[in-house]
Amino acid sequence: MGATGMASAAGTAVLVYLVLSGRLCGDGREEDQLISSAVSAAAAARRRRKEEARARRARRRWPERAPAGWGEAAAVAARTVRFTWAETLGKWPLGELAFGIKYYMRQQGNLQHEYAGSDSVPLDGPEVRRQLISLHRYLRLCMYFSKKPYDVFMEFGRYDQNDVLIKKSKGRLLKPAFTIVRDRNTKSFLLFIRGAISVRERLTAATGADVPFHHAVVHEGHVSNVVLGYAHCGMVVAARWIAKQAIPCLTKAVEEFPDYEIKTIGHSMGAGIATILTYILRENEKLSSSTCIAFGPAACMTWDLAESGKDFVTTIVNRNDLVPSFGRASVAKLRTEVMASSWVHDLREHIQQTKFLGFINRSVSFIRSHLPFVSDPRSKVVDADMLLSHSSKDERKPSADTHGTVKKRSALVCWSCVAAQKQTIESSKQTQDMKNQTDADVKIEKITEAEASELVSISLGELNLQESDNEDADREEKEAALKETDEEQAIELLESLTDEQQVPSSSTSSEEPRQMYPPGRILHMVGLPAAHPNTSDQAGQEEVVTLYETPRQLYSKIRLARSMIREHYMPKYIKTLEQLIDKLADEGIDDQLDSL
Repeated sequence: MGATGMASAAGTAVLVYLVLSGRLCGDGREEDQLISSAVSAAAAARRRRKEEARARRARRRWPERAPAGWGEAAAVAARTVRFTWAETLGKWPLGELAFGIKYYMRQQGNLQHEYAGSDSVPLDGPEVRRQLISLHRYLRLCMYFSKKPYDVFMEFGRYDQNDVLIKKSKGRLLKPAFTIVRDRNTKSFLLFIRGAISVRERLTAATGADVPFHHAVVHEGHVSNVVLGYAHCGMVVAARWIAKQAIPCLTKAVEEFPDYEIKTIGHSMGAGIATILTYILRENEKLSSSTCIAFGPAACMTWDLAESGKDFVTTIVNRNDLVPSFGRASVAKLRTEVMASSWVHDLREHIQQTKFLGFINRSVSFIRSHLPFVSDPRSKVVDADMLLSHSSKDERKPSADTHGTVKKRSALVCWSCVAAQKQTIESSKQTQDMKNQTDADVKIEKITEAEASELVSISLGELNLQESDNEDADREEKEAALKETDEEQAIELLESLTDEQQVPSSSTSSEEPRQMYPPGRILHMVGLPAAHPNTSDQAGQEEVVTLYETPRQLYSKIRLARSMIREHYMPKYIKTLEQLIDKLADEGIDDQLDSL
Protein backbone atom coordinates (compact mmCIF):
# COMPACT_ATOMS: atom_id res chain seq x y z
CA MET A 1 0.00 0.00 0.00
CA GLY A 2 2.94 2.37 0.84
CA ALA A 3 4.71 1.64 -2.44
CA THR A 4 1.51 2.30 -4.37
CA GLY A 5 1.01 5.63 -2.66
CA MET A 6 4.62 6.68 -3.24
CA ALA A 7 4.45 5.76 -6.93
CA SER A 8 1.21 7.65 -7.37
CA ALA A 9 2.53 10.70 -5.53
CA ALA A 10 5.78 10.71 -7.51
CA GLY A 11 4.03 10.42 -10.87
CA THR A 12 1.51 13.10 -9.98
CA ALA A 13 4.21 15.46 -8.70
CA VAL A 14 6.25 15.14 -11.89
CA LEU A 15 3.21 15.68 -14.07
CA VAL A 16 1.99 18.72 -12.11
CA TYR A 17 5.45 20.25 -12.18
CA LEU A 18 5.73 19.86 -15.94
CA VAL A 19 2.22 21.21 -16.54
CA LEU A 20 2.71 24.26 -14.33
CA SER A 21 6.08 25.06 -15.84
CA GLY A 22 4.62 24.89 -19.35
CA ARG A 23 7.06 22.27 -20.59
CA LEU A 24 4.69 19.59 -21.89
CA CYS A 25 5.63 20.58 -25.39
CA GLY A 26 9.32 21.29 -24.74
CA ASP A 27 12.31 20.11 -26.72
CA GLY A 28 13.86 16.66 -26.53
CA ARG A 29 12.72 13.09 -26.69
CA GLU A 30 13.91 12.44 -23.13
CA GLU A 31 11.36 14.89 -21.81
CA ASP A 32 8.61 13.17 -23.82
CA GLN A 33 9.62 9.80 -22.44
CA LEU A 34 9.62 11.21 -18.92
CA ILE A 35 6.11 12.52 -19.41
CA SER A 36 4.92 9.19 -20.81
CA SER A 37 6.39 7.25 -17.90
CA ALA A 38 4.85 9.64 -15.38
CA VAL A 39 1.44 9.35 -17.01
CA SER A 40 1.64 5.55 -17.10
CA ALA A 41 2.76 5.32 -13.47
CA ALA A 42 -0.03 7.61 -12.29
CA ALA A 43 -2.65 5.69 -14.26
CA ALA A 44 -1.43 2.32 -12.98
CA ALA A 45 -1.42 3.57 -9.41
CA ARG A 46 -4.93 4.91 -9.77
CA ARG A 47 -6.16 1.60 -11.15
CA ARG A 48 -4.61 -0.33 -8.28
CA ARG A 49 -6.12 1.97 -5.71
CA LYS A 50 -9.50 1.70 -7.44
CA GLU A 51 -9.38 -2.11 -7.30
CA GLU A 52 -8.41 -2.05 -3.63
CA ALA A 53 -11.21 0.38 -2.83
CA ARG A 54 -13.73 -1.84 -4.62
CA ALA A 55 -12.54 -4.85 -2.64
CA ARG A 56 -12.95 -2.94 0.62
CA ARG A 57 -16.44 -1.79 -0.33
CA ALA A 58 -17.44 -5.33 -1.26
CA ARG A 59 -16.44 -6.54 2.19
CA ARG A 60 -18.28 -3.70 3.93
CA ARG A 61 -21.94 -4.39 4.61
CA TRP A 62 -24.83 -2.27 5.74
CA PRO A 63 -25.84 -2.71 9.40
CA GLU A 64 -28.05 -5.65 10.28
CA ARG A 65 -29.09 -4.29 13.68
CA ALA A 66 -29.87 -0.94 15.21
CA PRO A 67 -26.88 1.04 16.54
CA ALA A 68 -26.04 0.31 20.15
CA GLY A 69 -24.38 3.64 20.92
CA TRP A 70 -23.83 7.14 19.64
CA GLY A 71 -20.64 6.10 17.81
CA GLU A 72 -22.40 3.49 15.70
CA ALA A 73 -25.32 5.85 15.14
CA ALA A 74 -22.99 8.60 13.89
CA ALA A 75 -21.26 6.18 11.51
CA VAL A 76 -24.57 4.93 10.09
CA ALA A 77 -25.87 8.50 9.76
CA ALA A 78 -22.75 9.61 7.88
CA ARG A 79 -22.97 6.67 5.52
CA THR A 80 -26.68 7.32 4.99
CA VAL A 81 -26.00 10.95 4.09
CA ARG A 82 -23.37 9.88 1.55
CA PHE A 83 -25.75 7.31 0.11
CA THR A 84 -28.57 9.83 -0.16
CA TRP A 85 -26.32 12.40 -1.82
CA ALA A 86 -25.03 9.85 -4.33
CA GLU A 87 -28.56 8.77 -5.27
CA THR A 88 -29.98 12.31 -5.59
CA LEU A 89 -27.79 15.33 -6.29
CA GLY A 90 -24.88 13.05 -7.15
CA LYS A 91 -26.81 11.75 -10.19
CA TRP A 92 -29.31 14.47 -11.02
CA PRO A 93 -27.92 17.62 -12.65
CA LEU A 94 -29.29 20.87 -11.33
CA GLY A 95 -31.06 21.66 -14.60
CA GLU A 96 -33.00 18.40 -14.58
CA LEU A 97 -34.10 18.92 -10.98
CA ALA A 98 -35.03 22.57 -11.42
CA PHE A 99 -36.63 22.47 -14.86
CA GLY A 100 -36.65 18.97 -16.37
CA ILE A 101 -39.07 17.35 -13.92
CA LYS A 102 -41.49 20.26 -14.12
CA TYR A 103 -41.63 20.28 -17.92
CA TYR A 104 -41.79 16.49 -18.13
CA MET A 105 -44.69 16.52 -15.65
CA ARG A 106 -46.52 18.99 -17.88
CA GLN A 107 -45.80 16.89 -20.96
CA GLN A 108 -46.85 13.65 -19.23
CA GLY A 109 -50.20 14.91 -17.96
CA ASN A 110 -52.42 13.21 -15.40
CA LEU A 111 -51.88 9.45 -15.56
CA GLN A 112 -54.15 8.47 -12.69
CA HIS A 113 -56.49 6.74 -15.14
CA GLU A 114 -53.83 4.06 -15.71
CA TYR A 115 -54.66 2.63 -12.29
CA ALA A 116 -58.21 2.03 -13.53
CA GLY A 117 -57.16 -0.02 -16.55
CA SER A 118 -58.39 -3.39 -17.70
CA ASP A 119 -56.09 -5.25 -15.29
CA SER A 120 -57.54 -3.44 -12.28
CA VAL A 121 -60.62 -4.76 -10.48
CA PRO A 122 -63.20 -2.21 -9.21
CA LEU A 123 -64.47 -2.85 -5.69
CA ASP A 124 -67.83 -1.76 -4.30
CA GLY A 125 -70.75 -3.02 -2.27
CA PRO A 126 -71.73 -3.10 1.42
CA GLU A 127 -68.90 -5.42 2.42
CA VAL A 128 -66.28 -3.13 0.89
CA ARG A 129 -67.86 -0.15 2.66
CA ARG A 130 -67.66 -1.90 6.03
CA GLN A 131 -64.02 -2.68 5.38
CA LEU A 132 -63.35 0.96 4.50
CA ILE A 133 -65.01 2.13 7.71
CA SER A 134 -62.69 -0.13 9.68
CA LEU A 135 -59.67 1.16 7.73
CA HIS A 136 -60.80 4.73 8.40
CA ARG A 137 -60.76 4.13 12.15
CA TYR A 138 -57.32 2.49 12.07
CA LEU A 139 -55.91 5.36 10.03
CA ARG A 140 -57.24 7.95 12.46
CA LEU A 141 -55.75 6.02 15.37
CA CYS A 142 -52.44 5.92 13.50
CA MET A 143 -52.59 9.68 12.89
CA TYR A 144 -53.35 10.42 16.54
CA PHE A 145 -50.42 8.27 17.65
CA SER A 146 -48.08 9.97 15.17
CA LYS A 147 -49.20 13.58 15.50
CA LYS A 148 -50.83 13.98 18.92
CA PRO A 149 -49.70 13.47 22.52
CA TYR A 150 -50.08 9.93 23.76
CA ASP A 151 -52.87 10.89 26.17
CA VAL A 152 -54.93 12.25 23.27
CA PHE A 153 -54.34 9.00 21.39
CA MET A 154 -55.54 6.95 24.35
CA GLU A 155 -58.58 9.15 24.80
CA PHE A 156 -59.56 8.87 21.14
CA GLY A 157 -59.17 5.08 21.17
CA ARG A 158 -60.87 4.80 24.59
CA TYR A 159 -57.90 2.96 26.04
CA ASP A 160 -56.77 2.90 29.65
CA GLN A 161 -53.37 2.17 31.13
CA ASN A 162 -54.15 -1.55 31.38
CA ASP A 163 -54.59 -1.67 27.60
CA VAL A 164 -51.07 -0.35 26.88
CA LEU A 165 -48.59 -3.20 26.48
CA ILE A 166 -45.58 -1.25 25.14
CA LYS A 167 -45.03 2.46 24.65
CA LYS A 168 -42.02 3.85 22.75
CA SER A 169 -42.93 7.42 21.89
CA LYS A 170 -39.44 8.71 21.02
CA GLY A 171 -37.94 7.70 17.70
CA ARG A 172 -34.21 7.36 17.03
CA LEU A 173 -32.04 6.31 14.13
CA LEU A 174 -33.23 2.85 13.02
CA LYS A 175 -35.39 2.76 16.17
CA PRO A 176 -38.82 4.14 15.27
CA ALA A 177 -41.52 5.06 17.75
CA PHE A 178 -44.18 2.37 18.22
CA THR A 179 -46.79 1.19 20.67
CA ILE A 180 -48.87 -1.92 21.31
CA VAL A 181 -52.39 -1.57 22.71
CA ARG A 182 -55.24 -3.96 23.37
CA ASP A 183 -58.37 -2.97 21.45
CA ARG A 184 -61.41 -4.46 23.17
CA ASN A 185 -63.84 -3.38 20.42
CA THR A 186 -62.17 -5.42 17.68
CA LYS A 187 -60.63 -8.03 20.00
CA SER A 188 -57.17 -7.45 18.63
CA PHE A 189 -53.73 -6.27 19.66
CA LEU A 190 -52.82 -3.23 17.57
CA LEU A 191 -49.17 -2.39 16.95
CA PHE A 192 -48.81 1.16 15.59
CA ILE A 193 -45.55 2.36 14.04
CA ARG A 194 -44.91 6.04 13.46
CA GLY A 195 -43.64 7.31 10.13
CA ALA A 196 -40.78 9.68 9.39
CA ILE A 197 -41.51 12.69 11.59
CA SER A 198 -38.19 13.65 13.18
CA VAL A 199 -34.78 14.03 11.52
CA ARG A 200 -33.55 10.72 12.94
CA GLU A 201 -36.58 8.87 11.61
CA ARG A 202 -36.05 10.46 8.20
CA LEU A 203 -32.49 9.16 8.22
CA THR A 204 -33.99 5.71 8.79
CA ALA A 205 -36.12 6.17 5.68
CA ALA A 206 -33.09 7.47 3.75
CA THR A 207 -31.07 4.32 4.52
CA GLY A 208 -32.46 2.87 1.32
CA ALA A 209 -29.84 0.36 0.26
CA ASP A 210 -31.04 -3.08 -0.85
CA VAL A 211 -30.20 -5.83 1.64
CA PRO A 212 -31.05 -9.56 1.48
CA PHE A 213 -34.24 -10.53 3.27
CA HIS A 214 -36.13 -13.82 3.35
CA HIS A 215 -39.50 -14.94 4.66
CA ALA A 216 -40.06 -18.44 5.98
CA VAL A 217 -43.66 -19.53 5.42
CA VAL A 218 -44.80 -21.53 8.46
CA HIS A 219 -47.70 -23.95 8.08
CA GLU A 220 -48.87 -26.16 10.96
CA GLY A 221 -45.63 -25.65 12.83
CA HIS A 222 -43.39 -26.52 9.88
CA VAL A 223 -41.62 -24.37 7.30
CA SER A 224 -43.38 -25.05 4.02
CA ASN A 225 -41.59 -22.48 1.85
CA VAL A 226 -38.86 -19.85 1.96
CA VAL A 227 -39.24 -16.68 -0.12
CA LEU A 228 -35.96 -14.96 -0.95
CA GLY A 229 -35.49 -11.38 -2.02
CA TYR A 230 -34.25 -7.94 -1.07
CA ALA A 231 -35.77 -5.20 1.07
CA HIS A 232 -35.16 -1.65 2.27
CA CYS A 233 -32.18 -1.69 4.66
CA GLY A 234 -33.43 0.90 7.16
CA MET A 235 -36.87 -0.67 7.39
CA VAL A 236 -35.47 -4.18 7.81
CA VAL A 237 -33.20 -3.07 10.68
CA ALA A 238 -36.03 -1.12 12.32
CA ALA A 239 -38.44 -4.06 11.99
CA ARG A 240 -35.93 -6.42 13.61
CA TRP A 241 -35.41 -3.99 16.47
CA ILE A 242 -39.16 -3.77 17.10
CA ALA A 243 -39.58 -7.55 16.76
CA LYS A 244 -36.95 -8.14 19.45
CA GLN A 245 -39.08 -6.21 21.94
CA ALA A 246 -42.57 -7.01 20.66
CA ILE A 247 -42.40 -10.80 20.21
CA PRO A 248 -42.08 -11.67 23.94
CA CYS A 249 -44.84 -9.22 24.83
CA LEU A 250 -47.23 -10.39 22.09
CA THR A 251 -46.56 -14.05 22.82
CA LYS A 252 -47.53 -13.56 26.44
CA ALA A 253 -50.61 -11.50 25.45
CA VAL A 254 -51.83 -14.11 22.97
CA GLU A 255 -51.49 -16.83 25.60
CA GLU A 256 -53.68 -14.76 27.91
CA PHE A 257 -56.21 -13.79 25.20
CA PRO A 258 -56.12 -16.57 22.59
CA ASP A 259 -59.13 -15.21 20.68
CA TYR A 260 -57.43 -11.88 19.97
CA GLU A 261 -55.83 -11.04 16.61
CA ILE A 262 -52.56 -9.19 15.96
CA LYS A 263 -52.52 -6.28 13.52
CA THR A 264 -49.59 -4.05 12.64
CA ILE A 265 -50.54 -0.62 11.29
CA GLY A 266 -48.46 2.20 9.87
CA HIS A 267 -48.27 5.02 7.36
CA SER A 268 -45.45 5.83 4.94
CA MET A 269 -42.17 4.61 6.44
CA GLY A 270 -44.12 3.16 9.35
CA ALA A 271 -46.20 1.14 6.88
CA GLY A 272 -43.09 -0.34 5.28
CA ILE A 273 -41.65 -1.27 8.67
CA ALA A 274 -45.00 -2.74 9.73
CA THR A 275 -45.06 -4.92 6.63
CA ILE A 276 -41.56 -6.33 7.17
CA LEU A 277 -42.33 -6.77 10.88
CA THR A 278 -45.42 -8.81 9.97
CA TYR A 279 -43.26 -11.12 7.86
CA ILE A 280 -41.01 -11.63 10.90
CA LEU A 281 -43.90 -12.16 13.34
CA ARG A 282 -45.54 -14.77 11.14
CA GLU A 283 -42.41 -16.93 11.36
CA ASN A 284 -43.28 -17.42 15.04
CA GLU A 285 -45.78 -20.26 15.44
CA LYS A 286 -47.84 -18.45 18.07
CA LEU A 287 -47.96 -15.23 16.02
CA SER A 288 -48.45 -16.78 12.59
CA SER A 289 -51.90 -15.21 12.21
CA SER A 290 -50.57 -11.64 12.29
CA THR A 291 -51.85 -9.26 9.60
CA CYS A 292 -50.82 -5.81 8.43
CA ILE A 293 -52.60 -2.66 7.25
CA ALA A 294 -50.23 -0.35 5.35
CA PHE A 295 -51.30 3.17 4.34
CA GLY A 296 -49.12 4.59 1.59
CA PRO A 297 -46.15 2.27 2.20
CA ALA A 298 -42.84 2.83 0.51
CA ALA A 299 -41.67 0.54 -2.26
CA CYS A 300 -39.68 -1.56 0.18
CA MET A 301 -39.23 -5.11 -1.21
CA THR A 302 -38.71 -7.09 -4.39
CA TRP A 303 -41.46 -8.77 -6.37
CA ASP A 304 -41.46 -12.26 -4.82
CA LEU A 305 -41.55 -10.95 -1.28
CA ALA A 306 -44.30 -8.47 -2.09
CA GLU A 307 -46.41 -11.14 -3.79
CA SER A 308 -46.01 -13.58 -0.91
CA GLY A 309 -47.77 -11.14 1.43
CA LYS A 310 -51.07 -10.82 -0.46
CA ASP A 311 -52.89 -13.01 2.07
CA PHE A 312 -51.97 -10.97 5.16
CA VAL A 313 -50.91 -7.47 4.01
CA THR A 314 -53.41 -4.86 2.78
CA THR A 315 -51.90 -1.78 1.14
CA ILE A 316 -54.01 1.35 0.63
CA VAL A 317 -52.84 4.01 -1.86
CA ASN A 318 -54.38 7.44 -2.29
CA ARG A 319 -54.75 8.91 -5.80
CA ASN A 320 -51.38 10.26 -7.04
CA ASP A 321 -49.35 9.32 -3.97
CA LEU A 322 -45.68 9.15 -5.00
CA VAL A 323 -44.23 7.02 -2.19
CA PRO A 324 -45.55 3.53 -3.15
CA SER A 325 -43.71 3.73 -6.49
CA PHE A 326 -40.64 5.61 -5.27
CA GLY A 327 -37.46 3.54 -5.38
CA ARG A 328 -33.93 3.64 -6.76
CA ALA A 329 -34.81 1.74 -9.92
CA SER A 330 -37.96 3.75 -10.63
CA VAL A 331 -36.08 7.00 -10.04
CA ALA A 332 -33.43 5.88 -12.52
CA LYS A 333 -36.16 5.22 -15.10
CA LEU A 334 -37.66 8.64 -14.44
CA ARG A 335 -34.29 10.30 -14.95
CA THR A 336 -33.88 8.52 -18.28
CA GLU A 337 -37.30 9.72 -19.40
CA VAL A 338 -36.61 13.29 -18.28
CA MET A 339 -33.30 13.34 -20.14
CA ALA A 340 -34.98 12.04 -23.28
CA SER A 341 -37.71 14.68 -23.14
CA SER A 342 -37.54 18.06 -24.86
CA TRP A 343 -37.50 20.08 -21.66
CA VAL A 344 -34.50 22.18 -22.76
CA HIS A 345 -36.31 23.30 -25.90
CA ASP A 346 -39.42 24.16 -23.89
CA LEU A 347 -37.29 26.07 -21.38
CA ARG A 348 -35.70 28.12 -24.14
CA GLU A 349 -39.10 29.02 -25.55
CA HIS A 350 -40.27 30.03 -22.08
CA ILE A 351 -37.19 32.21 -21.61
CA GLN A 352 -37.70 33.88 -24.98
CA GLN A 353 -41.32 34.62 -24.19
CA THR A 354 -40.48 36.10 -20.77
CA LYS A 355 -38.72 39.45 -20.95
CA PHE A 356 -37.15 39.23 -17.50
CA LEU A 357 -35.75 35.70 -18.00
CA GLY A 358 -34.56 36.64 -21.48
CA PHE A 359 -32.68 39.64 -20.08
CA ILE A 360 -31.00 37.43 -17.44
CA ASN A 361 -30.05 34.83 -20.04
CA ARG A 362 -28.51 37.43 -22.35
CA SER A 363 -26.64 38.99 -19.44
CA VAL A 364 -25.20 35.66 -18.35
CA SER A 365 -24.18 34.83 -21.93
CA PHE A 366 -22.47 38.22 -22.25
CA ILE A 367 -20.53 37.70 -19.02
CA ARG A 368 -19.47 34.20 -20.02
CA SER A 369 -18.24 35.40 -23.41
CA HIS A 370 -16.05 38.13 -21.88
CA LEU A 371 -14.87 36.40 -18.70
CA PRO A 372 -13.26 33.04 -19.55
CA PHE A 373 -13.23 31.74 -15.97
CA VAL A 374 -17.03 32.01 -15.80
CA SER A 375 -17.27 29.49 -18.64
CA ASP A 376 -15.33 26.94 -16.62
CA PRO A 377 -17.40 23.78 -15.94
CA ARG A 378 -16.86 24.31 -12.21
CA SER A 379 -18.66 27.65 -12.36
CA LYS A 380 -22.06 27.77 -10.67
CA VAL A 381 -23.59 30.11 -13.28
CA VAL A 382 -26.09 28.16 -15.35
CA ASP A 383 -28.16 29.30 -18.30
CA ALA A 384 -30.16 27.55 -20.97
CA ASP A 385 -27.13 26.95 -23.22
CA MET A 386 -25.20 25.27 -20.40
CA LEU A 387 -28.15 23.04 -19.59
CA LEU A 388 -28.21 21.68 -23.13
CA SER A 389 -26.14 18.52 -23.57
CA HIS A 390 -23.85 18.02 -26.55
CA SER A 391 -26.36 17.33 -29.29
CA SER A 392 -24.15 17.06 -32.35
CA LYS A 393 -20.58 16.47 -33.32
CA ASP A 394 -20.29 19.94 -34.88
CA GLU A 395 -21.15 21.55 -31.55
CA ARG A 396 -18.45 19.53 -29.81
CA LYS A 397 -15.68 20.60 -32.19
CA PRO A 398 -13.87 23.69 -30.92
CA SER A 399 -13.94 26.71 -33.23
CA ALA A 400 -11.26 29.31 -33.76
CA ASP A 401 -12.71 31.44 -31.00
CA THR A 402 -12.58 28.47 -28.70
CA HIS A 403 -8.88 27.99 -29.53
CA GLY A 404 -8.26 31.57 -28.54
CA THR A 405 -10.06 31.16 -25.28
CA VAL A 406 -8.12 27.99 -24.44
CA LYS A 407 -4.84 29.79 -24.99
CA LYS A 408 -5.79 32.33 -22.35
CA ARG A 409 -6.55 29.69 -19.77
CA SER A 410 -4.10 27.96 -17.51
CA ALA A 411 -3.09 24.37 -18.10
CA LEU A 412 -4.96 23.10 -15.08
CA VAL A 413 -8.19 24.64 -16.32
CA CYS A 414 -7.81 22.76 -19.62
CA TRP A 415 -7.29 19.46 -17.82
CA SER A 416 -10.28 20.13 -15.56
CA CYS A 417 -12.44 20.76 -18.62
CA VAL A 418 -11.48 17.39 -20.08
CA ALA A 419 -12.09 15.64 -16.76
CA ALA A 420 -15.50 17.26 -16.42
CA GLN A 421 -16.42 16.17 -19.93
CA LYS A 422 -15.33 12.60 -19.16
CA GLN A 423 -17.57 12.61 -16.09
CA THR A 424 -20.50 13.69 -18.26
CA ILE A 425 -19.70 10.90 -20.71
CA GLU A 426 -19.68 8.19 -18.05
CA SER A 427 -22.84 9.41 -16.31
CA SER A 428 -24.72 9.37 -19.60
CA LYS A 429 -23.44 5.87 -20.35
CA GLN A 430 -24.68 4.60 -16.98
CA THR A 431 -28.06 6.12 -17.66
CA GLN A 432 -28.26 4.50 -21.09
CA ASP A 433 -27.48 1.08 -19.60
CA MET A 434 -30.60 1.29 -17.40
CA LYS A 435 -32.97 1.67 -20.32
CA ASN A 436 -32.61 1.17 -24.08
CA GLN A 437 -33.30 4.35 -25.96
CA THR A 438 -33.67 5.17 -29.60
CA ASP A 439 -30.62 5.72 -31.78
CA ALA A 440 -31.27 9.44 -31.84
CA ASP A 441 -31.26 9.67 -28.04
CA VAL A 442 -28.07 7.63 -27.83
CA LYS A 443 -26.33 9.98 -30.27
CA ILE A 444 -27.30 12.93 -28.12
CA GLU A 445 -25.73 11.52 -24.94
CA LYS A 446 -22.75 9.45 -26.19
CA ILE A 447 -19.30 10.83 -26.92
CA THR A 448 -16.78 8.46 -28.39
CA GLU A 449 -13.27 7.91 -27.18
CA ALA A 450 -11.93 9.26 -30.46
CA GLU A 451 -13.56 12.61 -29.82
CA ALA A 452 -12.22 12.66 -26.29
CA SER A 453 -8.78 11.92 -27.73
CA GLU A 454 -9.19 14.84 -30.11
CA LEU A 455 -10.02 17.12 -27.20
CA VAL A 456 -6.96 15.81 -25.33
CA SER A 457 -4.71 16.55 -28.28
CA ILE A 458 -6.10 20.06 -28.58
CA SER A 459 -5.50 20.69 -24.88
CA LEU A 460 -1.98 19.24 -25.01
CA GLY A 461 -1.11 21.31 -28.05
CA GLU A 462 -2.15 24.60 -26.51
CA LEU A 463 -0.70 24.27 -23.04
CA ASN A 464 2.49 26.23 -23.78
CA LEU A 465 1.34 29.74 -22.93
CA GLN A 466 4.62 31.65 -23.46
CA GLU A 467 5.81 30.55 -26.90
CA SER A 468 6.38 33.24 -29.46
CA ASP A 469 4.84 33.34 -32.91
CA ASN A 470 8.16 32.21 -34.48
CA GLU A 471 7.98 28.88 -32.66
CA ASP A 472 4.48 27.92 -33.90
CA ALA A 473 5.75 25.71 -36.71
CA ASP A 474 8.07 23.70 -34.44
CA ARG A 475 5.34 23.33 -31.89
CA GLU A 476 2.88 21.91 -34.45
CA GLU A 477 5.41 19.27 -35.54
CA LYS A 478 6.02 18.24 -31.96
CA GLU A 479 2.29 18.10 -31.31
CA ALA A 480 1.87 15.49 -34.05
CA ALA A 481 4.69 13.39 -32.66
CA LEU A 482 3.43 13.73 -29.12
CA LYS A 483 -0.08 12.76 -30.18
CA GLU A 484 1.13 9.45 -31.55
CA THR A 485 3.27 8.52 -28.54
CA ASP A 486 1.39 9.92 -25.57
CA GLU A 487 -2.28 10.01 -26.57
CA GLU A 488 -3.15 6.67 -25.01
CA GLN A 489 -1.30 7.50 -21.79
CA ALA A 490 -3.05 10.85 -21.56
CA ILE A 491 -6.46 9.22 -21.98
CA GLU A 492 -5.58 6.71 -19.28
CA LEU A 493 -4.63 9.57 -16.99
CA LEU A 494 -7.91 11.32 -17.67
CA GLU A 495 -9.79 8.15 -16.84
CA SER A 496 -7.82 7.75 -13.64
CA LEU A 497 -8.42 11.37 -12.69
CA THR A 498 -12.16 10.83 -12.98
CA ASP A 499 -12.24 7.40 -11.33
CA GLU A 500 -13.57 8.87 -8.13
CA GLN A 501 -16.52 10.23 -10.09
CA GLN A 502 -17.10 7.09 -12.14
CA VAL A 503 -16.74 4.46 -9.42
CA PRO A 504 -19.63 4.35 -6.94
CA SER A 505 -18.84 5.65 -3.50
CA SER A 506 -18.63 3.42 -0.46
CA SER A 507 -22.29 3.99 0.21
CA THR A 508 -23.47 2.73 -3.16
CA SER A 509 -23.56 -0.72 -4.65
CA SER A 510 -21.75 -1.66 -7.82
CA GLU A 511 -24.80 -3.57 -8.97
CA GLU A 512 -27.80 -2.10 -10.70
CA PRO A 513 -30.59 -0.97 -8.34
CA ARG A 514 -33.30 -3.57 -7.82
CA GLN A 515 -36.90 -2.76 -8.57
CA MET A 516 -38.89 -2.45 -5.36
CA TYR A 517 -42.68 -2.69 -5.00
CA PRO A 518 -45.33 -1.95 -2.37
CA PRO A 519 -46.24 -5.14 -0.48
CA GLY A 520 -49.33 -7.31 -0.30
CA ARG A 521 -52.74 -6.74 -1.81
CA ILE A 522 -52.99 -3.21 -3.19
CA LEU A 523 -56.18 -1.18 -2.92
CA HIS A 524 -55.89 2.09 -4.81
CA MET A 525 -58.35 4.97 -4.35
CA VAL A 526 -58.44 6.46 -7.86
CA GLY A 527 -59.93 9.84 -8.71
CA LEU A 528 -61.59 9.77 -12.14
CA PRO A 529 -63.32 12.61 -14.00
CA ALA A 530 -67.03 12.74 -13.23
CA ALA A 531 -69.12 11.55 -16.16
CA HIS A 532 -72.20 13.62 -15.19
CA PRO A 533 -71.15 16.05 -12.47
CA ASN A 534 -74.42 18.01 -12.59
CA THR A 535 -76.70 15.03 -11.95
CA SER A 536 -74.74 13.25 -9.22
CA ASP A 537 -74.48 14.01 -5.54
CA GLN A 538 -70.88 15.06 -6.09
CA ALA A 539 -71.84 18.09 -8.11
CA GLY A 540 -69.11 20.67 -8.30
CA GLN A 541 -66.32 18.12 -7.82
CA GLU A 542 -63.92 17.43 -10.65
CA GLU A 543 -63.30 13.80 -9.71
CA VAL A 544 -65.24 10.79 -8.52
CA VAL A 545 -63.31 8.45 -6.22
CA THR A 546 -63.42 4.74 -7.06
CA LEU A 547 -61.66 1.87 -5.29
CA TYR A 548 -59.62 -0.58 -7.40
CA GLU A 549 -57.52 -3.60 -6.66
CA THR A 550 -54.52 -2.86 -8.85
CA PRO A 551 -51.73 -5.08 -10.24
CA ARG A 552 -48.29 -4.65 -8.77
CA GLN A 553 -46.45 -3.91 -12.01
CA LEU A 554 -48.12 -0.50 -12.21
CA TYR A 555 -45.88 0.70 -9.37
CA SER A 556 -42.59 0.13 -11.16
CA LYS A 557 -42.96 3.58 -12.74
CA ILE A 558 -43.20 7.01 -11.15
CA ARG A 559 -46.19 8.99 -12.40
CA LEU A 560 -45.61 12.66 -11.79
CA ALA A 561 -48.42 14.93 -10.64
CA ARG A 562 -48.63 18.27 -8.89
CA SER A 563 -50.36 16.67 -5.90
CA MET A 564 -48.10 13.57 -5.68
CA ILE A 565 -46.53 14.75 -2.39
CA ARG A 566 -49.55 16.46 -0.86
CA GLU A 567 -51.75 13.39 -1.30
CA HIS A 568 -49.33 11.24 0.68
CA TYR A 569 -50.21 12.85 4.00
CA MET A 570 -52.65 11.18 6.38
CA PRO A 571 -55.30 13.96 6.34
CA LYS A 572 -55.60 13.50 2.57
CA TYR A 573 -55.95 9.75 3.01
CA ILE A 574 -58.69 10.30 5.59
CA LYS A 575 -60.53 12.75 3.38
CA THR A 576 -60.45 10.38 0.38
CA LEU A 577 -61.62 7.47 2.52
CA GLU A 578 -64.55 9.54 3.76
CA GLN A 579 -65.49 10.49 0.20
CA LEU A 580 -65.36 6.87 -0.86
CA ILE A 581 -67.44 5.71 2.12
CA ASP A 582 -70.10 8.35 1.40
CA LYS A 583 -70.13 7.40 -2.28
CA LEU A 584 -70.65 3.71 -1.51
CA ALA A 585 -73.39 4.60 0.98
CA ASP A 586 -75.24 6.63 -1.67
CA GLU A 587 -74.89 3.79 -4.17
CA GLY A 588 -76.31 1.36 -1.60
CA ILE A 589 -79.35 3.59 -1.05
CA ASP A 590 -79.89 3.87 -4.78
CA ASP A 591 -79.74 0.10 -5.13
CA GLN A 592 -82.35 -0.34 -2.39
CA LEU A 593 -84.65 2.18 -4.06
CA ASP A 594 -84.24 0.43 -7.39
CA SER A 595 -85.13 -2.92 -5.80
CA LEU A 596 -88.32 -1.44 -4.37
